[in-house]
Amino acid sequence: MPALLPDLDLGAFSCDYRQARKTFLDRAESLRSLPGFDWIQHRHPEAGPDGSALHSDWLLLSQTPTPEQLLVLISGTHGVEGFVGSAVQSNLLTEASALLENPKLGILMIHALNPWGFAWLRRCDHEGIDLNRNFIDFKAGLPNNGAYASMHRLLSSTEGGLSSFDSRTLDGISRGQYQYPNGLYFGGHGPSWSRQWLESRKQSPLFQRAQRIAVIDLHTGLGPYGYGEVISDHPQNTAGFELARQWYGANAMSSALGESISAPKIGLLDYFWHRLMGERGSFVTLEFGTYTADAMLNVLIDEQRYYRQCRDGQFKRDLTQANVAALRDFFYPQDRNWQQSVLLRARQVVSLALEGMAHS
Repeated sequence: MPALLPDLDLGAFSCDYRQARKTFLDRAESLRSLPGFDWIQHRHPEAGPDGSALHSDWLLLSQTPTPEQLLVLISGTHGVEGFVGSAVQSNLLTEASALLENPKLGILMIHALNPWGFAWLRRCDHEGIDLNRNFIDFKAGLPNNGAYASMHRLLSSTEGGLSSFDSRTLDGISRGQYQYPNGLYFGGHGPSWSRQWLESRKQSPLFQRAQRIAVIDLHTGLGPYGYGEVISDHPQNTAGFELARQWYGANAMSSALGESISAPKIGLLDYFWHRLMGERGSFVTLEFGTYTADAMLNVLIDEQRYYRQCRDGQFKRDLTQANVAALRDFFYPQDRNWQQSVLLRARQVVSLALEGMAHS
């Protein structure tokens, strides 16, 4: 019996960071003639597993350097989740010419915000920093998350995981912590490399002159298998909160109101964009569900233990090692049907963002 769903460009999915970047840049090449085309490579200080250079790529596609409406798509904030974000970006590049017939529209793609984590199959960066907990005011002091301490004791043991837990346990653990550099959800003791290069571009005329900005940060791991939840962390009674409701309708789930699969967090990337956009736009996370939350925590615990052993010199990190492969497979299911669901949902959410900007 023939499949009812089309292929949906599954060639946009890649087997590693290097192939993902090549696919992304190869597809972008055909758009180089656009008047507002701008490609900037931010080279990472560390190398990839094969010794080659790593980059975060800034790619602007537009009819003008300063479009009125700006769609921003971000992949790889949590490195290993970049497989899916990159595929969504590469898939959209095949439609970009038609979308950009609108002279007011620009599309900015930030490919692999955390290229080291993408290449080395880790959620955090080369310093152990979770980028999605790193956007705090470090001059104001480090937040304290007492709920994380018991988790860190478990991580410090040599074996064992969480047999079961309730949602409050996950919320407390994943909120973000700043006391344990060798632990999970570590927000850092200062701005990460990725944050620094992003901050260096915030005064760009691209952002200063845009009248409407829709930012979509692509993630995986939480929620029902194959479903993409639109998560808004804008505070209630703000312009960003209201724009998320207008643009995405009932799809937009508020963390602050307890509607989302994701509880409120400290130091999210969102907050950088909230400040940058002011009342001109909305930032949402598009979170594609994979497997269960307890499975996620146990995969994270096992990989973190292995990483600590590698860091201590007991092993050289092996990307085929069971705990590393399990982390990749959790956040990047090798399932054609799941990948089809991702591309379909991503197109739907991007369409909502474009319609919203055009009519607000």
